[in-house]
Formats: sequence, structure tokens, C-alpha cells
Amino acid sequence: MKRLRPLLAAAAAACLLPLAARAELPRGSLSFVVPTATVAPDEVIDVAMRLQLDADSAPLVFSSDPLAGFDAADLPTQGNWFDPVTGVPELRDFASITGAFLNVFYSCSGSFTAGDCGPGASYSFDFWFGGGPGLPSLVGASSFDLAPGASTDFLLGRFTPQPGGAAAGTYSFYTAGVTLAFRGLDAQGETLFSDSVNIASSCPLQTEDCAFVRTVSTVPEPGMVALWLAGLASVGFLWRRRA
Repeated sequence: MKRLRPLLAAAAAACLLPLAARAELPRGSLSFVVPTATVAPDEVIDVAMRLQLDADSAPLVFSSDPLAGFDAADLPTQGNWFDPVTGVPELRDFASITGAFLNVFYSCSGSFTAGDCGPGASYSFDFWFGGGPGLPSLVGASSFDLAPGASTDFLLGRFTPQPGGAAAGTYSFYTAGVTLAFRGLDAQGETLFSDSVNIASSCPLQTEDCAFVRTVSTVPEPGMVALWLAGLASVGFLWRRRA
């Protein structure tokens, strides 16, 4: 099960196409910036990811309105028009393509959101849309600049523990991805969205050597123990002064 967040909600019904369909578009890999760590039961967990293009990939360099950065031969010829009443897509020919945008997807996998993101999971997942300090979001990015072999870090989203905190144990997560899609107009001036092309995915075979793993511990971290001991020392000092 994949949770896809495109630039516009109506485009969520678009399918992912294999990279082989457009060999000249960028391709690369995704990895987790901090694969393993120990966290507290009530800690919100950021999923930072690294997108790296293959050395022989086409560059991921483009801008929108007007569209620039792609060869005409690599652009789609058709896109989906979404009925505003029913939401049902209808495939139509592009009269013009005005822009491109990146998107991310999250696949329910591992034990973070057990039960296919259903009830009973210890964590809920939310995509990161940016804002505030920290890593950027790639959702809806309508311009980008990444050379072959180069990499960039971004925040995919966050795991939030359920009220009361997560139970002690080890939690894993495997598969996410970055996609590219195009938008434009048909002959009637209606907005169309192309199907999404998968640029990169993380840990597609869902093996532990490439997983995102967090160990939930109820044992205080060393820094917290030091603060606790310092607090006890302060209380003792004040008590002796008053005695």
C-alpha cells in the first residue's frame, strides 16, 4: 500500500510508471540519512532521506511556467483530466506542458505502522510539507537542480507515537520514493496531470541492511541521567544550606 502526495490532491490517482518507459529521465537511489538510533517512547521521529542520482543518469534540472530542462522526446503525450464532480480520471492529449513537479510516496512497511497503516499501529506517519527550520520537503517542488552523481537531503515525514508512547522494542520501515510528473493543458484549456515516473526508491527488497530502524528504550539516555544527578545534587546543596 502506497500513500502518495502530489502537488494537487486530484493527481493522487495517477499511477507510477516504470523508469524503463522513459529511459532519458533522471534515475537514482534513496537512502536513510540516519538509519539506526535509540529513541524515547514519546519521541517524534523524523525520517530524513538522501536522494542520489546515478552517475550515468540524466540531470534532474528543471523549472516550470514555462517548462524548461527536458528534451521534447522525454515528455509525455497524454495526461489525466479529473472530473471535478466524480474525481474519475479521463486520459486526454496534452496540447501543452507547462510544468513539472516532484512528489514523494510512503509505503506501509515494517513495524512502525503495523497492519498496513491500520488500527493498532504504535506510530502514525505524516508527510513533511516544509515550513520552519530544518530539511526541506520535496512535495510539489516545481524546480530543481541536481547533477548526475550528486545527492541532496530532504525530510520525507515524521512518525508520531500514539498517546501514551510506543512500547519498548525495535521498529523498522523500508520503502519510500521520489517521483516526477508533468502538468499542462488540453485543447480545451483543461488542466492535465501526467502519470508519475519513479525516480528513486529506498530498500525495495525490504531487507534489514537498508532499513530505517529505531529502538524504543525506557532506559534514560546518559545525558538525561546526568541532568537528573545534577538536579539531586542541587537539591542536596540547598537542603544543607537550610539545615
